[in-house]
Amino acid sequence: MSLIRRISATLTSSVDRAVSKVENHDAIVNAALRDTQQAAARSRVRLERVRKDGRSLKTRHQSLKDAHSRWTVRATSVASSDEEKALECLRRRKDCEAQMRNLEDSIEKHEELEGRIAEQVKKIEARISEVSHQRNMMRSRQSVAEAMRTIHNIEGVSYGEVEETFDRWEINLGETEILMGASSSVDRLDSEFLVEEDTEELKAELQLLLDNEKENSS
Repeated sequence: MSLIRRISATLTSSVDRAVSKVENHDAIVNAALRDTQQAAARSRVRLERVRKDGRSLKTRHQSLKDAHSRWTVRATSVASSDEEKALECLRRRKDCEAQMRNLEDSIEKHEELEGRIAEQVKKIEARISEVSHQRNMMRSRQSVAEAMRTIHNIEGVSYGEVEETFDRWEINLGETEILMGASSSVDRLDSEFLVEEDTEELKAELQLLLDNEKENSS
């Protein structure tokens, strides 16, 4: 094996090892990205559950608020006729107030928790997008590197030999095109003569028809 071929083989082997490492990196990144995407999906599901719980707390709070208003109206409506019943309405109203205060505290803590979880999910999704972008860039660089390696070393053939191959190819195509062009010229000339000859035959046939017509009329 010539020195150039040995150097080429060494370089090719080195590039192959480098590409292999890149491919392993790609697999590692893909695995990490897949795990992160799954974790993000689970986080989104849990966040939606937290939001659902928050909506339930707010719905309960609104129900207590409505009940508080009803007991207030009832107390005032029966105060003059039934004081004992009016006082019971006020006790019910106070119970609603206590439950509302507890719910308001729970809602506040729940909203704080929901905000933290939503922020974390947002950061995870941003990181996923960033990693995906970086992976695509690395894959593009790898593709370009492989293309350049193929151009400069196709089956151990040097770049100069590839250029010489293209030159010989072009010469062969040029010769073929010249031959085909000459052949086409002969064909066009032959076609012109055939058209003229066919026209003369048709003219002769037409003249014969006219002569026969003239004889028949006389």
